[in-house]
Amino acid sequence: MSVALDSKLDIDAIRDWIGEAGDVARHYFGHVRAEWKGIGDPVTAADREIEQLLTARIQDAHPDHGIIGEEYGSHTPDREYLWTIDPIDGTRVFVEGLPTWSITIALLHRRTPVFGLIYLPMIDDWTYTDGDDVIHNGESIRDRLASSWEPASFVMARSDANATTDIRFGRIMTMGSTASHMAYTARGAAVATITHDSYLWDVAAGLAITARQGGETRFLNGDLLDFRTRDLTALVGGTYVTGHPDIVRRLIPLVTPRATPIQHPAW
Repeated sequence: MSVALDSKLDIDAIRDWIGEAGDVARHYFGHVRAEWKGIGDPVTAADREIEQLLTARIQDAHPDHGIIGEEYGSHTPDREYLWTIDPIDGTRVFVEGLPTWSITIALLHRRTPVFGLIYLPMIDDWTYTDGDDVIHNGESIRDRLASSWEPASFVMARSDANATTDIRFGRIMTMGSTASHMAYTARGAAVATITHDSYLWDVAAGLAITARQGGETRFLNGDLLDFRTRDLTALVGGTYVTGHPDIVRRLIPLVTPRATPIQHPAW
């Protein structure tokens, strides 16, 4: 991977796009109704409007690039350069009025994430790659990945992680957004991110950012998550861990899939 590839991008322009998207999201926040694509899978007018906005901005700036978005699918996904858009990662917490959802955008080069940006509009929190650096709110956070843990350390995981896996780690936090989890991992606040059953647009920005930090993402069998041989639109099933290689190696044995997923008891 060419770590300096995104130095050729107009980062200020991309931040402007995401800033516009954040304005749209804040306009809807607190008074938006959800539609349901499936059990536990909401979508809102904000998701659709933001994806249309970012798609238009990308197509104007990079007409020869492909795009995959969560709500409107793919546009020429076989291109050498491919953008992913998750207009609101954490739509459920967005709908419920919690502030920890994020807007994410990423660029893949030959199916490998090389640029990523994760923005939490309600707290004006930015994490993104810039050349060979990683920036958080205007400051470099290069080499901040945690490489060990302490008694007070925590991992980030989805709110339904307990239903599918037994995680034998003392402190687990969830923000309702996998992208937000990966941003907090990249800056060293969280030891690692544990996630499961996600799509490319959920994780691409986080993968680009943590890879720039020297991190990796592995399935519980030890295999690396690598999109070069995957269907880019398909669900990535299973459980995987993102963090410093030493952390990932030590954490994987502490995460065990449940033979039978836990479900809510009937009332």
